[in-house]
Amino acid sequence: MELVFLGTGAGNGVPEFYCNCRVCKEAWEDPRYRRTRCAVALCGEGNLLFDAPPELSSQLLREQLSRIDCFFLTHAHHDHCAALGDLELYARFHRKERLPSVMSSETLEELQSRHGSVEEWMDVVPIQPGETVHRFGVSITAVEVAHSRGTLGYLIDTRAERTAYLPDTGPLPHRMRDLLTGIENLILDATFWEENWYPGKHLAFEQTIQTARELNVGVLYLTHLSMHYGKPVTSQEIESAIEPYGGKVRLAYDGLRISLG
Repeated sequence: MELVFLGTGAGNGVPEFYCNCRVCKEAWEDPRYRRTRCAVALCGEGNLLFDAPPELSSQLLREQLSRIDCFFLTHAHHDHCAALGDLELYARFHRKERLPSVMSSETLEELQSRHGSVEEWMDVVPIQPGETVHRFGVSITAVEVAHSRGTLGYLIDTRAERTAYLPDTGPLPHRMRDLLTGIENLILDATFWEENWYPGKHLAFEQTIQTARELNVGVLYLTHLSMHYGKPVTSQEIESAIEPYGGKVRLAYDGLRISLG
């Protein structure tokens, strides 16, 4: 069973068409440093998709993923749900049945207010923090995070390893820490480098590192990287900054695959 990082960028991605900072120049010159918006897929007996960013179709084509068996949405911000139209086409014209989907009731309400009855093509299971669903031998538990109303993270338990996908969050609620302590893999918001413009809703680099320390996780994967909010920082500079942590801290990149047993 593998977890695939489909995208690892924040709301703007890297590079941006309007930006000439050194981070975007690095990405223009070397495709390895390009970042599309955040999503992951768990590939095993069934394919589980977490989030639907604007670039979803090209992400799935790149990874040669042609089947989605269940969709998990963290929240209804544009960078995480802009490709719902692609999923609707997939459900209506390829599956020819509703796509099993999991999200908070608040997120479902927001989608319905924008797009009408998404339940015409989604078979939605509303979930709240602490609740668990089981899909293809995997247990997925909703995790409360500090972001917008109804935003969730997900704890993925394959029995071999536990992996938390928390791409958008500020400091984690203390009541969630017992759930996450000692997990093998933590995929965590690292939106900002130094100055955190939204301290209640996102994390900066040192906060992300400190959170992983406090939770005593096996490996921390930095994701949802803006790279050029505030002071620009290149991928190469981040790699240098995490080198002292050995393999305990890794910079996620688009296309990275990790085995979950």
